[in-house]
Amino acid sequence: MKITIAILLSIVIGVTAGDLRTLVYPPFKHTWGIHKGTESKLDMLLGDVTDFDNPQGIAVTRLLAWDDPDDNKDDDELTAYGINGNRDQIIYNTSMYSLGLYGKSGSGKGQFNSPRGISADPAGDVFICDTGNKRIVHIFNDGDELGWKGSFGQDLLVEPHDCSVTEAGTLYVTDRARGTIEVFTYNGEHVRTLGGLVNPRGIAVDHPKITKTRYGYERIFVLDGDGAILRSLDYSGKMLASVNLRDIPEDNSAGKYIALDFYDNVWVTDSAVCKIHKFDKDLKYITSIGECGDDDYQFDYPSGIAIWRRFGQTIVGERHSAQYFWVGTDITRFETSITKEEESDSTVEISLFITDRAYAKIEVKKDDDVVRQIYEHKRLRQGSVSIRWDMKDDAGNRVPPGKYKIEITYEPTYSSYGFFDETIDTEIDIP
Repeated sequence: MKITIAILLSIVIGVTAGDLRTLVYPPFKHTWGIHKGTESKLDMLLGDVTDFDNPQGIAVTRLLAWDDPDDNKDDDELTAYGINGNRDQIIYNTSMYSLGLYGKSGSGKGQFNSPRGISADPAGDVFICDTGNKRIVHIFNDGDELGWKGSFGQDLLVEPHDCSVTEAGTLYVTDRARGTIEVFTYNGEHVRTLGGLVNPRGIAVDHPKITKTRYGYERIFVLDGDGAILRSLDYSGKMLASVNLRDIPEDNSAGKYIALDFYDNVWVTDSAVCKIHKFDKDLKYITSIGECGDDDYQFDYPSGIAIWRRFGQTIVGERHSAQYFWVGTDITRFETSITKEEESDSTVEISLFITDRAYAKIEVKKDDDVVRQIYEHKRLRQGSVSIRWDMKDDAGNRVPPGKYKIEITYEPTYSSYGFFDETIDTEIDIP
């Protein structure tokens, strides 16, 4: 996957393929070691014409204008857009190897005032929450450059903060001051208002056509309470689930923006504690990634996040840089126990918690020799997984007493599949 889309990236040597986590840096041959963008890299590509200055929302899409139907090797070539908030501009890649800027300060055509959220679709439509001008700006990418299409919402919006397009051709906008979600068509016609929120921030809307979701209607994910509460709403605004970020277990969380992945997981940047939180589609907590700092797997005031859902390509914006990841997987809990029933019926219970779907090989070994292969290439679901071993070998015989090693080799299911795997093990004493 050629990543000099990496709008914003700088040359830093990536981690080795064995360092498997919930988010992973792509292998060297796919990125030439580029996984983090700094201001010096920005200057190399654009000249000394801008700096990262209060980065906000990020959007990524596979632009149809770039697609060659006869070449499926270009399916991972993304177009990415990042809001440079205090410079009133958009930084975006004009090709896989070059960057462009759009916008300047003001309230007219091609101008912004403290923009925040951004969303884009493959056809080339791009929408920006032009917060200071109390409007939504609609621009278009023809494959070569961005061009102005118009603006709307000035007669309704007070503080538009973030937006999300759907494949149904609608745009969802959070209005932080009004405590609402406003729904528009692409041409700016107001469709409806969803109320009952308090200072909503980031928003992401899942439409059934994207991943053929089973619930069959648009599901809205929004950060409410100035980023303290993540909510899930249905098409009508009815609340389906909610979670307080300060209960997970952070005590000073401030969610900024939201992204959805292929499996409908919800990713939230948390600038207050320098983490990214991951939830499933029902808002059950999965894990948190990162800590404050500027080393690998650290974040400096993370803000925007965008995921290309098909392949799991992920860009995270920070105060003075951006990082590029693939969605990976990790086992955060690995426990074994023996049931105390009739001796002939005793089993070993293997308990796992997996942060994303994974392919796993599970073997029981004695002195490094495999005595039982429980799974060869089993697809395991995300979350808590329980597996039983009946204490028998591959021939069906009860193993003799002694110390055995249970070994799990696992790898992700999409983008990073085939590039990353990890092996963990634990010993158990069989009576």
